[in-house]
Amino acid sequence: MKIEFETDINGYQEARKFKSLVDSILKHEKLDPSLNSLASSIQLQLQEFLSNPEFSNFKDGADDELFTSSHNEPEHSGFVKAFRDLMGPSKREIELSKQRQALIERAEHAEISAFESLAETAEIGRERDELRAKLKQLENGTD
Repeated sequence: MKIEFETDINGYQEARKFKSLVDSILKHEKLDPSLNSLASSIQLQLQEFLSNPEFSNFKDGADDELFTSSHNEPEHSGFVKAFRDLMGPSKREIELSKQRQALIERAEHAEISAFESLAETAEIGRERDELRAKLKQLENGTD
């Protein structure tokens, strides 16, 4: 796989962001060996591109705040999306998805149980009212 960027400040910044993403994935994720090989290859290409002498006048680290991840800010640049499409969801995302699904199932079960309880309570209320009416009828009939 060959990745190409524009040789201007925008391409340089995109490459730095993409390299940060690849570095993070390689650091924090346990990947399948073939995916690890691909990510390492991409990492080397990015490092080679970023070491280009044309970029020596760009201040290194000027936009490091862009690389700190915030869970409140979506990171959906074209490269991030392409990389995620290629690599698939991370193990953490899969685990969170499973947990989310289990919570949804528990909530649905609780909702069904609550409606069943309401229906049972209404039925018991109707039976109680019928028994009171019969009791009144019996009391009035025996007097």
